[in-house]
Amino acid sequence: MPDRRSPIRTDHATWAPRIAQLLLRQPGHRLSAEDAVLIANLMQVRWVQAGTRFIQQDDDTHDGTILMLLYGEVSVEKAPQHQGDSLVVSIAKAGQMFGEMGVLLDAPRSASCVAYSDVALAELSRQALEQLVEQHPAAAARLALGIASRLAEHLRDTSNKLSSMSRLVSAMHPAIRSQMLGPKSGFSPSQLADPADPSEPLAD
Repeated sequence: MPDRRSPIRTDHATWAPRIAQLLLRQPGHRLSAEDAVLIANLMQVRWVQAGTRFIQQDDDTHDGTILMLLYGEVSVEKAPQHQGDSLVVSIAKAGQMFGEMGVLLDAPRSASCVAYSDVALAELSRQALEQLVEQHPAAAARLALGIASRLAEHLRDTSNKLSSMSRLVSAMHPAIRSQMLGPKSGFSPSQLADPADPSEPLAD
């Protein structure tokens, strides 16, 4: 009986059509059906047990593997800078890819990924990617273009969210200031300009 405490390999032939199908469903993909089958045959499949953290944020020692979720759900988490607690930013479902940015930019992992349930992952190793580039450069180029397109869309979405948040904060600022400095707030601007000497005793 296999040890489920660590990822295990499973029958690739069973999953290959599913892998090709999901590759062709990727947003912004540039692959032909033949490309998808070719790449699917280069990918390996493994199971990961629920609760396993299989990608660690800021890991710069990763092996350059691109992963695609075939089955189950994955919690994508980010830890704010200099803080230990991670925040769940999304729950990924079948078809989601992980690790593309780290591979294309040779950069540390940008987020952590934890198996929310038992999951099946298709992995394209750096070695397999190099084989694709060497033997089928056109397919490799189309794969890279699709990944770059998705990353650009993600960056645009992030930029739009930050812009919306900035406008919201700007709109709220006068109301917040009014509440702080209003006649019933008991707060005076002089408290900011000339704070009391902390060495002086408080009045009874």
